[in-house]
Amino acid sequence: MKWHKKLTIIASSAVISAAAFTSVASAETIKVGLMLKKGFPGAEPVNGMYEFFKSEVEKASGSKIKVDIVYGGALGKPNERLNQVRHGIIQMSDASDGNYASIYKDIQILSMPYLFPNEQTAWKLLDGRIGTEMAENIRKKTGIRVLGWWESGGFKHYSSSKAIRKPDDMKGLKMRVMAPIFGIPVKTLGGSATPISFPELYTSLKTGVVDGQDNAVWVFNLIKLYEVQKYLMLDGHIYSFGPLAINDKWYNSLSADMKKAVSEAGAKAVAYNRRESRAAEGKNIAKAKEKGVTVIPFTKAMKDEFAARVRPAAVKWLKANVDTPSLVDEVVAEVAKLSK
Repeated sequence: MKWHKKLTIIASSAVISAAAFTSVASAETIKVGLMLKKGFPGAEPVNGMYEFFKSEVEKASGSKIKVDIVYGGALGKPNERLNQVRHGIIQMSDASDGNYASIYKDIQILSMPYLFPNEQTAWKLLDGRIGTEMAENIRKKTGIRVLGWWESGGFKHYSSSKAIRKPDDMKGLKMRVMAPIFGIPVKTLGGSATPISFPELYTSLKTGVVDGQDNAVWVFNLIKLYEVQKYLMLDGHIYSFGPLAINDKWYNSLSADMKKAVSEAGAKAVAYNRRESRAAEGKNIAKAKEKGVTVIPFTKAMKDEFAARVRPAAVKWLKANVDTPSLVDEVVAEVAKLSK
């Protein structure tokens, strides 16, 4: 009987130890939910960034932290995956600025049309005081810690069946745009903004349901819009980005050296993403030209003309739809300062 009790105690201890070990192992695994399939064409700046992060954090932690990447939207839609990160079901996701707008409205300010003259200015702002303050506000409000800001394809550009070189060229055009802030330039300049689902975009352009659309150049090429669009305007009206972020509670459960490993891997991964994204855009512009598309570069003067026409309506909309209206003017002033 005594031996039976002893064996029961030993067995119970083993179960408890195994459970504790499983808990520790789970706490040291970063599960990442991504939208695109592994090896998806054009996905290197995003999927590659998380794969780079995996390599760096596993190396820096001596494999004490493992990264499990789940591809192809298997864990749900972008907003669903973002909420999973928020509640600690998974630790990371490739949710971008538009997704974060559902839980942190102020991020929409950085999607102001014609806000950034170039990528370098956007990076300065995101890596500087305003980006740091936004990251801290996201952490406090949502429980998600921003490790850095990655580039989600870079700038959105217009494509159309008609050349757009000056603001009045937008008049009468039916343009496929999605988020409300994206529709402001089109509406302000006399066009009509039409939301059309991504799978229907190619056919809608081919059949004339809409005249044009806006996307990063890699997306333009990915779905072969060069077959149904004559012109690609490199106007860079919206900068697309995303927070490389992790569940804050999970992060704070780590030891100091493991936190350092995760943070440093995050910084390196963002740098990798930006390099890859810039290189990819150059290649994609060249490809669009090869396919017969007339690519129209925008000078600073051209961008300034569009910005002057669009900015008042954009500022008005943002101040009515974000949590911190005063931040709108602060961001505009900071960009002007950083652009000098």
